[in-house]
Amino acid sequence: MRWLYADSNDHEENAARRAVLSRIEKWWSAFAAQADTIHAYLHGAAEFDLPEFMTAELEAVETRLGWEFGTAGGGLARLVISVDGHLSLRPMVDAMIARAPHLEGWEFLNAHPADSIESARSAVEAETSQALGRASVRASVRSMNRVDLQFWLPDAGDSVARTQAVIAAERLLGEDALARWVGAIETVESQSQGGEWLPLNELQRAVFTEVAGVNARLPDRPLVSMVKDLRWSLWRLSPPEQPDYPREQDLIMGSSALDEMSACAQLGAPFDSRRYSKVGETFCFLKFDGEGRKVAPRMEERKKVETAVGYALMEQQIGCVVGAGTGKRYCYLDVALTDVPAAIDRIREQMRAAGVSPRSWLLFHDAHLADEWVGIYDDTPPPPH
Repeated sequence: MRWLYADSNDHEENAARRAVLSRIEKWWSAFAAQADTIHAYLHGAAEFDLPEFMTAELEAVETRLGWEFGTAGGGLARLVISVDGHLSLRPMVDAMIARAPHLEGWEFLNAHPADSIESARSAVEAETSQALGRASVRASVRSMNRVDLQFWLPDAGDSVARTQAVIAAERLLGEDALARWVGAIETVESQSQGGEWLPLNELQRAVFTEVAGVNARLPDRPLVSMVKDLRWSLWRLSPPEQPDYPREQDLIMGSSALDEMSACAQLGAPFDSRRYSKVGETFCFLKFDGEGRKVAPRMEERKKVETAVGYALMEQQIGCVVGAGTGKRYCYLDVALTDVPAAIDRIREQMRAAGVSPRSWLLFHDAHLADEWVGIYDDTPPPPH
């Protein structure tokens, strides 16, 4: 369901969204009615079946949400409502937090913030029923501008070591930073491998040192201002036959000016535009149907659209084309946008003028925008999922 780029003409989706918003309002009403009791319960001054309440009330909004209560500065009680790994729920959770009531003694967050080492150790023990013993960590950037983590946890058994590592990483970095920057989380049996091993309380510093290195390699200006300096590479893929293809799953050939960005998108790895731009660009892709036509005429159409869209975006300095691809059924263009709303109007205008299929869309590479899309025409149906 779309939250940020919803179409007012999509009556079915609008009705579904209104139903969710109604459930959100009911949730906050139920919470507000119990807020003082829950606050007292968290401070040991009342009895209350908190898990039962949250299961009954919050799961009525969305069963995949995560939640956690805690304390914040100044004696505030804190409720975190999180996407719990389901990043496409982020726009909905943002809408929930925006509608939270102003209650004295409370703060509401849409993601768990970074914790202290003491809190992280307590969380690991609470969730695995085993204390976090000796621990060292190593951070390095291997691919896709993601920081991979290796943990040495000699006191944890094989069955629990990785769980402890994941919990510790999320607690020490915070939920958003983990989703944005961290790639693989592994455990090793020894520290014999090369690289700098650090105590666990140095994890945040280690990760953001690597992040600083990633940012140092990124351009200081939007890609649209340096189009002539981009260097393109070619690639080929071999997708299986399917009745239809979500996202970019039918790609067979193409070119890219941003190899790491393209690899992350094509492999389906968690994507965040902030790993590939430090000046606020959003990486999106255009997808237009070519069913029933051979590759050659579809490629000609793609080149025509690429020229028209690229020129229109660059003319207003709101984006540029950074990749192009042809699939078994669809054609694609990767675009880096500095102003998404303005770019939508220009993209629609050019693609309509090119006469692309009614099944044509602007979609988003970012994992938290995976359910968002923009139809090129007013009657464009939803993209394949």
